[in-house]
Amino acid sequence: MKRLFVKLLALLGLILGIQVGPAPAVDEDWNYDLVYLKKGGPIKGLVVREAPSEVLMWRVNRKPGERSYAWLETVPRQDIESIEKLEGKDHEALAERVRAIDSSARIEAERMQRLQLKPVAWGKEGKVKALRYVSVYFILESNAGEDLARRTAVGLDQIYNAYTHYLPPRYDLGEPTTILLAQSLEDYQVLLNDKVRNLLNPAFYSVTTNQIVCGSELQKLGDDIKQARKANQQLLAELENQKGELSRVYKKKIPADLLQNLEEKRKQILAAKSNNETAFESCFRKSTQRLMQRLYHESFHAYLANFVYPSTEADVPVWLNEGLAEVFDGAFLDGDELRIGHADKERLKRAKGLLSNGDLVPLSDLLKSSSKQFLVHHATEKETSDRFYLTSWSLAHFLTFERHLLGAKALDQYVQALHHEADPLEAFRTLVDEPLPQFEKQFHKYLELLTPEGTTTKRHEKK
Repeated sequence: MKRLFVKLLALLGLILGIQVGPAPAVDEDWNYDLVYLKKGGPIKGLVVREAPSEVLMWRVNRKPGERSYAWLETVPRQDIESIEKLEGKDHEALAERVRAIDSSARIEAERMQRLQLKPVAWGKEGKVKALRYVSVYFILESNAGEDLARRTAVGLDQIYNAYTHYLPPRYDLGEPTTILLAQSLEDYQVLLNDKVRNLLNPAFYSVTTNQIVCGSELQKLGDDIKQARKANQQLLAELENQKGELSRVYKKKIPADLLQNLEEKRKQILAAKSNNETAFESCFRKSTQRLMQRLYHESFHAYLANFVYPSTEADVPVWLNEGLAEVFDGAFLDGDELRIGHADKERLKRAKGLLSNGDLVPLSDLLKSSSKQFLVHHATEKETSDRFYLTSWSLAHFLTFERHLLGAKALDQYVQALHHEADPLEAFRTLVDEPLPQFEKQFHKYLELLTPEGTTTKRHEKK
């Protein structure tokens, strides 16, 4: 009955427009039309129209770890050396991808508006109102405002859909996780129970209560934006008052030097306003990305525990749980394509640094580690936590995208063996089917060659 209920809810997701389709593609190079310039180039994109005097094309910017975007550009014929266009199915595939990029913002907005949000009481006293969204795998409750609640719900729907494709549900009795999104870090601390009140992490998943509690700085950032805009408006109003006063004193014939001075001040205020808006927009975008990254990380833990490897049937080691969560928390949907195979630049840089300095956690220590090495209750524990997180992420990336063990029967057998108290080192040796020293050398070599695109330098050179 439970399996049937989950299937019916998934079908309802289809009806409501939640994306459910073939397994999302791992981040990889696209094939493009190429416009070779006489100086510089080539320009990558999709040629739309060729005329005697110009070529109209969609230029595509696609970088690892970032959303793709495309824009129309006209290239003068006199600047073009030659054009190399795709044909047949390759051309159709590129055109479809560009259309997805162009329409992704509109699609996301439509999805946000279709969501069914209902009011709900917030906090222990229940005096504050929040919004609730119910999905197949999670229940989102937030006091952070309607726009953020809708945006977060859409992102969570999409990432849970990705989880089911990369690691299909194996357990029928799982319960949806309640996700509490607080509008501020202060509200977040209030929601945490006394045992973890001083936890430095800005998000927390409790297996016991099946809840994710997450804080956001977006509310404070929004307030800062409003204050800055108000201050700019006040400065402009004061400037207009000064101009009015000068006009009265000089009987509407303000000297040119004073007018010029007022105009220069106005331009300075407008320039500062423009710079502030740009800075705030960038900060808001990065803060939103950090928020979704935290939610993706913790929701992967919840999905794994509820629908894939419950504690009653399997024992997922902390390094694997955290490593896979780190792999998935960098994922995002780009149009209709999941971008997940890339390697986060900052993580990769730090992991390579640990490797080169001999500070990467040895496999013999990592495989026997516990939650103690990962949690940060005090600032002094951060260095150890970082080493274990980075090593776990690197190893999970290797097992997922190089060894393709995610979702494999061998991984099921590995966590089941640990559940029956098998030796961690021997169980892992069976998983990878080779001696640990030999495997560790290959793992280190992979990390050494890994690029932000998710490929290795050796493969990249062969291309």
